[in-house]
Amino acid sequence: MSYTEEQLRAALAEGVAPGSPDVQQIVRRGRRIRRRRRAGLTLAGLAVAATASLGVQGVLVGTAQVVERPPTTVTVSAAPGLPPENKQALPPAPLIASESSARVPAEKTVKFRPLSFFTSYRIVCADPDAWVIVRTRRQGGTVSRCGPKGMTMSENKESAPSGWLKRTQEFEVWVLPADAPILSPRRGTGPDPYAGCTVARKDVGWCDGEYLPMPLVRQPGALEKLVAEIRSRPGAWAVGVYDRADATDPVPTVTHTITVTPTE
Repeated sequence: MSYTEEQLRAALAEGVAPGSPDVQQIVRRGRRIRRRRRAGLTLAGLAVAATASLGVQGVLVGTAQVVERPPTTVTVSAAPGLPPENKQALPPAPLIASESSARVPAEKTVKFRPLSFFTSYRIVCADPDAWVIVRTRRQGGTVSRCGPKGMTMSENKESAPSGWLKRTQEFEVWVLPADAPILSPRRGTGPDPYAGCTVARKDVGWCDGEYLPMPLVRQPGALEKLVAEIRSRPGAWAVGVYDRADATDPVPTVTHTITVTPTE
């Protein structure tokens, strides 16, 4: 847009001190205004073009613009939900702690404060054939498939260690993909877990190209070596701890009574 001298004079008349106006100064000021407006329009056009090329959507919030990134093209299964109450355990109890992951292989250390001697645990997986490895400091651990309904474990007065209710407890849960090279848990449970192996590597619990379950939970470094060989991939899973303060023994002790009939 161009301006005439008359227009510039009229626009600036009120702000000009009495006397003869400086026409050249007014013209220079008008040119500067036009240059700034053209530069602003150019930058605005570049911003719109950049937004379109990056494939993002802008949402105006007040005077600021927030950029929303498009959803990722990789679809990951939603983490399987843990029930608010573990009805598969005896006695049933509410959820008091949980951990979850969207990938395998992955490890979570679960920490919780027990409320009774009958704490139970639930592990659920998007893939029922996923391998679940639980490691504890006191008992070694377990190796098994997750299963269609997940895994449920529980404590009792005999399994709970001394001071169970007095301190925070913890255990490790590792979930590996279904094709992880792990031998059936039925193998390697005898006196010599390597019996029947053609080629064995006892330093890592390896037998004929697969890992034995027992060394994975008891032998330092064996599980970590196996995990390092597996490519990370999507695989949702979760672990929950269930307990309640008023839990009682689900299998009450049966008291046998003997009735003595007096003789005549």
